[in-house]
Amino acid sequence: MKWKTKWMAAIVLTIGVIGVAKLEEVGLVKKPVTQYVTTGKDFIVMKKWVASILGDDKTETIAVTGKQEDEVPFASYESMQPYEKGVIVSYSQPMPVLARGDGLVVFTGSTRQSGKTVTVLYDDGDEVTYGFVGSISKLPYTTVKKGDTLALMNEETMYLQVKREGINLDADMLATYFSEPADAN
Repeated sequence: MKWKTKWMAAIVLTIGVIGVAKLEEVGLVKKPVTQYVTTGKDFIVMKKWVASILGDDKTETIAVTGKQEDEVPFASYESMQPYEKGVIVSYSQPMPVLARGDGLVVFTGSTRQSGKTVTVLYDDGDEVTYGFVGSISKLPYTTVKKGDTLALMNEETMYLQVKREGINLDADMLATYFSEPADAN
């Protein structure tokens, strides 16, 4: 399906959700509809539903030969220090911040704690925040696939935070989390 059609479907769906919320707010809709689409997980479900309707197939593959190793980009850090609800990780050189899997960008912007920040809700339910990035490559509420560039680091440090089932993983668990391939989580 053409990209214009996909954008139009996304806009119609967004207007529909906002319109129903406004009708519910003024009392014209008596049933509490907005309670069904207020969390990030609901947006993931809606994304999958819309993708199934639009026929967003993931079958575009290229056959290659050779040994394939899963690269784990955040595993080669130099130091990791607890900070706020996550960790500050330092690397020998800046690198691109790549998506660990398929998901939805739920926040891009600046925060007091982590500067320029990108937060992704992955399809496996993990919500990962990448902070102190130099430039952001994705807009909020866009879908990402494994390996997509989310942001670029402009220095050798980055803030990382992971929420699993609404609970922040502590710094000790983050070292293991970022050293494993995304499929292992």
